[in-house]
Amino acid sequence: MEAIKRRTLEVTVISGENLCIDRTPATENVYVVVRAESLKCWSTKTAKQEVGSLSTSWNEKLIMEVPLHAQSITFEVQCKTPRGMDRSIGLARIAIGDVIPKEEKRSEMLSYRLRNWEGRRSGVINFSVQVVNKEQEITKKEKDSIVVNSGDFKPEISGAHRHDQDMNANNNNNNRGYVMGIPVWWNHFGIRV
Repeated sequence: MEAIKRRTLEVTVISGENLCIDRTPATENVYVVVRAESLKCWSTKTAKQEVGSLSTSWNEKLIMEVPLHAQSITFEVQCKTPRGMDRSIGLARIAIGDVIPKEEKRSEMLSYRLRNWEGRRSGVINFSVQVVNKEQEITKKEKDSIVVNSGDFKPEISGAHRHDQDMNANNNNNNRGYVMGIPVWWNHFGIRV
């Protein structure tokens, strides 16, 4: 099996502007979670908005190992509620080609609009990206922790009907198992999928 190639990015999360939840300013315990098409994520510390200011400042550097096949990077701004739960303020999903500087040693500040899960504007995120190295191979140990083999996963679902006997009658392959996903009729916050 071929080794997964990756590059290391230095992402500096600078600040957020006009961060709000349901048109109410989010001022305390705000942090940013950054992902690049991976289960692994990086997070800043929580920050508080200064009195009289419209921005929340982090100025925190995150060293991210991003697979070369990743097409996008996601910045999600969240906050802790008084009950200690995490709540999403908004997110920005950006093409990696749009944020990686053309010159390796250079970085510039970028600003992207955040949108909440209903598609409404919920602020702006300011950050910069710099490439630390071009690419490197992931060791076998790291690869095993990233790649999850779900071939042996056979959940017991009551009332599920297996169609693999019908499939094998039509084509002589040995693809047996369950298909799991979100139903088409699933409704989340009033948004039809």
